[in-house]
Amino acid sequence: MIKNNVLLSAALAYYEAQRAEALASLEIFLQNPVGVADHSNFLDEVKKWTEVLSSAEENIKVLKQHFSKKK
Repeated sequence: MIKNNVLLSAALAYYEAQRAEALASLEIFLQNPVGVADHSNFLDEVKKWTEVLSSAEENIKVLKQHFSKKK
């Protein structure tokens, strides 16, 4: 697995945090949109967070695919 590469670990942690934020935001908007009263366009928010989620997951996949040590 990934060891001893501080920059790679930091990049993965960054994208994992983006992924977690996007998932939390999507869950709020899709499960309980009443809890987010200051947003008037829910669809735009769902699209925005879906793009953030997709990008973060793709970036994690690419980093792991190209820079993980193979066993």
